[in-house]
Order: sequence, then C-alpha cells, then structure tokens
Amino acid sequence: MKKFACLAAPLALAACTTSTPVPEDMASVSDLPTGATRSPSGFATIGKVPPAAWPEDPPPQPARLDTFERRTATGSEADRAKAREDANGPEDFQREVERLMQLLPGAERGNFVELRLARDDTVETFPAPLLGAEVWFKRDAAATLAKYTRDPRFFAKTGGLTESEMQTLRGLWFKRLEKVPGGYGMSSDPSLGRLEISLGVTEAQFREVARREGWSWGDEVDFKFSPAQPTAFADPNLAGLVRSFAREETNATIRLTALGTGRITLKDGCFRLDSREPALVMFGYDAQLGRDAEGYLVVTSPGQTGNPYRIGEPGAWNAPNHVDEDWRDVKALREACGSDPILNVAVPSSQRTFALPYADWVLDYALVNDLTYDQAWDRIMACMAREEREGVMSIDVRDACVTQFNRKGQALPQPLPPPPPG
Repeated sequence: MKKFACLAAPLALAACTTSTPVPEDMASVSDLPTGATRSPSGFATIGKVPPAAWPEDPPPQPARLDTFERRTATGSEADRAKAREDANGPEDFQREVERLMQLLPGAERGNFVELRLARDDTVETFPAPLLGAEVWFKRDAAATLAKYTRDPRFFAKTGGLTESEMQTLRGLWFKRLEKVPGGYGMSSDPSLGRLEISLGVTEAQFREVARREGWSWGDEVDFKFSPAQPTAFADPNLAGLVRSFAREETNATIRLTALGTGRITLKDGCFRLDSREPALVMFGYDAQLGRDAEGYLVVTSPGQTGNPYRIGEPGAWNAPNHVDEDWRDVKALREACGSDPILNVAVPSSQRTFALPYADWVLDYALVNDLTYDQAWDRIMACMAREEREGVMSIDVRDACVTQFNRKGQALPQPLPPPPPG
C-alpha cells in the first residue's frame, strides 16, 4: 500500500470536484476581481497585483520577556546556567533522574511506567517552575520507589501502561490506520495508558471504515477528527472564472515547515506558479477562494486572521506538501489544465504577512531603543517597507530591521512597560 510522509495512507475519499466548465451564459458570471482580465475562453487571468498594505496595529503586547529561550541566549554564562538549572533542576537532581531512568526499566520490568518532570502549571512561564519528578508504576508505587531512592523530590504515582504495553497498543493502531485514507498523527501518554490520534478525515468517514473493518476500542484512545471540508468558493460567483480549484482530499495532520515562496498567478482559469519551470498549483483541504475588501481574488480558510493571500502577489507557504494523482481534484486539474508538475501550496500567505516580527521581538526592540511598544512597531514597519522597496523579500525584510534579541548580553530593564489599553 502506497504511503506518504511517515504516517500516511493513500487518499481516495470521494469529494465534490471543483473543476468548472466554461459557463454557457457569461453574463451570469459576476464582475471580475480587481486586477483580473477575461481570457477569450471566458475564464479569468491574473498576473501581478500589489500586496495588501502593511498592518497598522501591532499584535498584542507580551506581558513578559523572561522566556527560557531568551534567558539561555542572553546574559552572562552564570545567568544562562541558572536558567538551565531552573528549568531542569540542580545537577544532583539531574544525575538522580538519569540513574533511575537507566535502572528502573530493567529492574521493574512489567511494573515501571515512566518518569516525568513535574512542574507548577499555575505559574505562566515557560517552562513552569520545576517541582520534582513523578515516577509511575502500575502497582505498589510508593513501596517500589522507596527501594530505589529516598530523595523527596521524587514522587510515587500509580497507574498507566508499561512501555511494552504501549508498544502493543501503538502497533495495533498503526496496522488499523493503514485502512484509513489520509495521514495521521499519534502521541501517547503512558501514565494514562492512552493514545491520542489526529486524523485527516471526518468522524463520519472514520467510523464508516471502523464499522466495515469491525474495530472496537475504549478509553485507551482519544481521536481528533478533521472538520468537514468547507465549500471551495467563499464567493460562489467566482466559480465560473476558474477551470479548476484543486484541493487536498483529506486534511493534513502535519505540515512540514520548509519555506516555499513565489507568485501564484491565474492564467486562462488555471492556477500556476510564475516561474521558469512551468507548474500548476493546487491548495489545501480547507482553502477557499474569495475576495478581499478591495476586490482582489484571495485564498483564505475558515478562522483565518490577518490579510489573506492575493492571487498575483509574492507569497509564502510551508513545504513540501503531498500531491496524489489519484485525488479526484487532481484528476480534474489534469483534465482542465494539462500535465505540468503540480505544486501544493496548501493555504499560502502574503510574504508581507509571513515576514511580520513576533510580538516579543517588537517588545525587545522597544526596550532597547527606549520606545513604547506602538512606537517600536511603527519604526519596524517603516523599515520593512523601505527594505521591500529596495528589493529585499520575505523574511530577509524582517531580519534587516529587527531581531529576536536586539541587545545580547545585557539585562532587560524592569519593570516592563504595561500593555496598551484594551
């Protein structure tokens, strides 16, 4: 059976095709999107369009900057060592953790479940303050732990499944999920004796497979199902302007994070990458076509925040994404637009949106330059706009104007400025 990624199975779910024939009555098609022209065939063509404006308002101001990453990347070596000790415990504690982790799986085979660090989750820092370590056994936890350590920083806990039992449970579901279309993600919690499985299909689709195969399960598995696929056209009037709007048949449970960039265009109703090598473009499971406030054709998705991607502007997306020639939408794309290679861009974003700095970068910049948070944002946006005019693109625009740590090796002033009202 053909697989993709590391936890994927073939995608063959039935779905409504989004390939559109030439409309019989062109007068029924709505006005063209901003920047579009109509080809002799009646379908739309969009080349280069301007990106949406830089955002005027910054993201919400962070309440603090004392993250673990910052503390271990700035300050003196002593400060960095203290941050690591706060996160992982003193050296004698770490040595005891390592000793028990090497000893218990063999000495308590069939009884030892796991050792995990315990933290005070009521404190909103990352990582939260360390309380000690929980040592889980299936039975007689307190008496068993006392045989191996008297250190009060280690707490005995009863419950869960051993690693061997968890392997058996995972193996069962690895085998079963080969029958389920699409990819999946799986995580486990030995202390609860439970798997969490994220699926790229809806609950109804999964239960149909489970019914057919005769599967049963209990509380040892928690499922996270994909929502139903949204309609392809957020603006139904756009359907007559494209030959095909091809989308994934199942929802990706994992997106790889290599950076893909380029300009997606629409040529005679076919989405293509503006590049030397010809390539057709398809989109993600939940992608939709719509119009933005200025009338440009955009790719959006339910719940998306910020400016959606405009067809014809420089874009960015996580890559690579799977393409299956057996998908119905891919077959329709082939029939409508030809045999060129297909690039799956999922739900792309504007390169401007992709390059925006994180809120903690902006706050750090404000502190370094004795600015308010809003003043820092305005200065960074002005710098990024200038860099873009000079031909700098994507995250290079951001990196030319602001960095994660704008003043390495120096203590941050305290207290931090309060968040803006509202």
